[in-house]
Parts: sequence; structure tokens; C-alpha cells
Amino acid sequence: MAKRIISLFMLTAFLFGVASGALAASSNIGQVTAQDVNLRKEPNTDADILAALPLNTELEILEESGDWYRVLYGDKVGYVSSRYLFVNSMGSRAAYVLQDGVKLLGGPGDFSYVVAELKGSQGVKIKFMVGDWYFVVAGDQVGYVDRRYLTMTKGTNAAGNQLKTGMEGQEVLRMQTELHERLFLAKADVTGTFGAKTRKAVAEFQEANGIEADGVAGAVTLDLLYDVNNKVTKTIAMASQVKGNVELFDWFKGGADWLAKGSQYLIIDVRTGLSFTARRFGGWYHADSVPLTAADTATFKKIVNGKWTWDRRAIWISYRGRVVAGSMNCMPHLSSPIKTNNFPGHFCVHLYKSKVHENSKECPRHQAAVQEAYRKGK
Repeated sequence: MAKRIISLFMLTAFLFGVASGALAASSNIGQVTAQDVNLRKEPNTDADILAALPLNTELEILEESGDWYRVLYGDKVGYVSSRYLFVNSMGSRAAYVLQDGVKLLGGPGDFSYVVAELKGSQGVKIKFMVGDWYFVVAGDQVGYVDRRYLTMTKGTNAAGNQLKTGMEGQEVLRMQTELHERLFLAKADVTGTFGAKTRKAVAEFQEANGIEADGVAGAVTLDLLYDVNNKVTKTIAMASQVKGNVELFDWFKGGADWLAKGSQYLIIDVRTGLSFTARRFGGWYHADSVPLTAADTATFKKIVNGKWTWDRRAIWISYRGRVVAGSMNCMPHLSSPIKTNNFPGHFCVHLYKSKVHENSKECPRHQAAVQEAYRKGK
């Protein structure tokens, strides 16, 4: 008898949810899923804030604009991030469980009985909202989950427990787009198919955020990726590894021996945060160097917006446990020992008090760039 009462309650709730979803679809209504969500003038996080929206506020959806909805709130028209608006126009909204042991309950309250325990990264489908609770479908079971333990995606179908190699579809495309925006993935690799390059990008993003870098995008990774308050990009990630550790190293007091001929080292461009591997092959007053591979040359060229130049750039040089302030010009010239790196010559890398070969004097422009790198790395 008890089971019949429970089943009847769940069926009633489910049917109510379907009806609510149909109403939302017909009237284009969305519900705010967090407290004090910003209504912005334009669809970006830098736009002016028009209002702070309370949890469960109902808004009329005027149109969808990328990862934002244009909405009507009272007499105001503005934009709300899709992450914080539950819109049920497709019958369900995909979400992921944030941690192991989250309880799927029979009713919208902590007092209710437990239907099942959910696993972290498990995919569920949200049917409707009741206060702080989502009514969800989790596999072949239905019930309520506290909104704090779910993160919504923009798609209408959960892609399973995780996004990983071999998967494809809208969820993957959205993830790749965000990775591209954060400089971890090239635009050409935003394809909707999860391949080796996407796995590498996911792993780099995970490492930059201090979580396990396995290249598999579970709920924790996706939550960090879609969090508008998480400002980690590849540029910032690179910078964070060297900030506070940059030193001036006199070329003639150990710098030349540290960056010895044959050394393969990492160059991080201070202004963009982009990095590539270089090798010193010669020079005596400074390091005559070359990009190690064609991929390194491609990154180097991206740093200079596709046009080689004699202008000096502030760089950080990471090698053998040290990060040293440096400078480089960006013009292939004279000879190169590597014929397969697509770089027709070599470029010059300078440290503190290094000199040019032509006149055995310090170059003021190189030394100014070295000081810039030092200041910005302190």
C-alpha cells in the first residue's frame, strides 16, 4: 500500500512537471536558478547590471543569444546567462551531479524519503523547478534534487556521466567553444567531436585549475569551465606559474652558463601569455635561438599577429627550475640549424646586461624589455 502511495505521488509530481513544462514552452517563461542573478544590459559579463534577480523569479524569454537569454523583467529588457535560467521549452534540461552521494528524494524537501544516491558527474534531465529543488529523471528513476548539487548545461540531453574521447554532439561543441575562448583550443578544432586535441586542451585546463588532469570532462571540470567568475585562460594559467618567481640573471655572471648552448627552454610571451619551446644553438653575448618545431614556430607567429618584426618583446624564460626575465626580437635572420621548423633563420634572446654581437654593447631596447618582464613577473 505504501509503495502505491509513493508511486501515485511520484506520478502526480511528474505529470505536474510535464504540465508546467508545457506551460513554460507555450509562454516562453524561464525561472532563475540562483540567488541575486545579474540582469545585464548586454550579453556579456562586463555589461552594466540592470537588476539582481531573486531565486525562482519568472522571466519572459524574448530570444536566445548564444549562451544568454534576452528577457523581459518588469519594465526592463536585458540578458541573463543561460547557466542561471531554467527554460523548459524542449521538455527537459540537461544537468550533471556535482559530487558522489547526492540524494534523489521523493519530495522537494530534506524530510522526504531517499529514492537513490547519485554519483558525481552523473547526467540527469531536469523537468521542472519547485523552490530550491529540481524534479529530475536519473536513468529509470525520478525524484527531487537540491539545486546546489546540480550544474545545468545548455543542451536538452545529458551526454552521459562525462565528456570524453570519441563523443560528439552539441555538448562537446559547447565545451570546445569555451576552451577556445579560454585559449586552450584552436578555432579549427571546435568541431563537435572529442578527439586527441580536445583531450589535451581539457587536461591543460584541468591542470591550470589545480584538479586531476585526466583529459576527461566530468561535472567538476565543466562547472569550472562554464563558471563566468572563473577567469582562468591559458594566458593567465601560464602567468600564474611564474608570477612572483621571475628574477634578473646577469648574462655575464652565470646567465650564459645557465642557458648553455644546446639548451631547450620555454619562452612565455609576457603580453599574451602564449608559450613555445626554443633551443639555443649559438651566440656568445646573447643566445642565438630557434623554435624547436613547426608547431612552436606557429605559436611564435601568433604572438606577433602573423607578421615577423624586429620589435623587442618582454619574455619569461623557464628552464631548469628558474624563471628569468628576458627579451627577444621576432625576425628570422641569418642561419638556422633546424630545417624542419618552418623558421627561416634564428632569433635573438637577451638577458640582463647581455650585448649585441655587432658592437659588443648593450641594446637599450632589449634591456628595456628585460626590465618590463622583470616588473610584470614580480
